[in-house]
Amino acid sequence: MQTENIALYAFRKYGDTALQAAFCCLGNQQDAEDVAQEVFFELHKKPRSFNDDEHLKAYILRAVINRCNNLRRKLKRRIRISLEDVRESELAEKTDSMRDIIALIKALPPPYNAVVYLHDCEGYSAREIAEMLGRKENTVSSQLRRGREKLRMDIEDAGVLL
Repeated sequence: MQTENIALYAFRKYGDTALQAAFCCLGNQQDAEDVAQEVFFELHKKPRSFNDDEHLKAYILRAVINRCNNLRRKLKRRIRISLEDVRESELAEKTDSMRDIIALIKALPPPYNAVVYLHDCEGYSAREIAEMLGRKENTVSSQLRRGREKLRMDIEDAGVLL
């Protein structure tokens, strides 16, 4: 894979995936777009070589999640918003059950939302997620199990039809 146009190639191939991951982590379309754009711009400024497309995709998703975590920490220091207000307004706007589920995944506590998203929405295995996030596979498996249990309860409470 050439490093000359790697950012353009990555954007065309994984732009939507990066945006969805950022939205899932942040819950805000504008912030998600900014994070995804920053990841591809950084790849453009500092091109790298990748073994294959899966390596590239893992890099993009890891970079998106890291930037989302950094942004959340930064915003947490600045503004405190009631989580209940955010959930109610977002759930009221969403009519499609898939959007409702993604919103519920986003609402999961931080270690669970990324793990559940990467596994259930992107199809990564616990081992692959552990490598991406720099965690032990057993930790990821536990977080996935706990996150799914919490998500299942949230889906029942929200009355989302599957």
